[in-house]
Amino acid sequence: MSYYERTCLAVLALLCLEISVNTATAQVQTGEAKRDSIPLKTSLSVSVQPFFLLTNAGKIDIELQPAGSKFGYVFTAEVYSGRVKDDDIFRVQEDERFDKIRGAGIGISQKYKFRDKRSSPYIAYGLTYRYQEIAIETEGFYSYQENGFTYYEYGPIGKNLVISSGLANAGVGYQKIALDFLYDVYFGFGYKAQLKNTDFDGHRAYDKYQYSYAYKGAVMQVGFKIGFQFR
Repeated sequence: MSYYERTCLAVLALLCLEISVNTATAQVQTGEAKRDSIPLKTSLSVSVQPFFLLTNAGKIDIELQPAGSKFGYVFTAEVYSGRVKDDDIFRVQEDERFDKIRGAGIGISQKYKFRDKRSSPYIAYGLTYRYQEIAIETEGFYSYQENGFTYYEYGPIGKNLVISSGLANAGVGYQKIALDFLYDVYFGFGYKAQLKNTDFDGHRAYDKYQYSYAYKGAVMQVGFKIGFQFR
């Protein structure tokens, strides 16, 4: 093979190699862009909010992200169970009274992402309904009937307090999805309304603080989520 032929073959091999490298690079960049952009298929994410454990609650969020859309829809389920107290939840005393709570909540919200990326800041707004029952044991006067007469005695009393509330909220946050794991932090404000007047009769004050179960008025919300996205 002559020198001229060997030179032509070498140049041709270099050109083929360059074309192959450029094609592979373009495919990798396209793949990365696709993985980082809003998916072409509808995705489903499941996450939990650890902060709710402070209020004896478990909360799970199911987020639906339609294909090619910046809007997402979040469906929320809450379950309440455990021992509670009506004052500062961060203060614990040995002789403190504890009540028992049980209940559930459901919510729906919409998110708008500002970027066509799997990681993006967003705004969100939604509604939540909660039904809770708090069983208390206290002391006070109670009445009873005997021989056609009404008598009053002082002693232990058991009561079941029913709390029915609705929450409207809006806020901002940032969601990041890495290797299909979801991380989400948010901050916002809302208004909590009591749909049923709960009579504590001076025994409890579960409407004292913003985080109290029967609180009515403006509230501030802050939290984070961790979860997994299914594609």
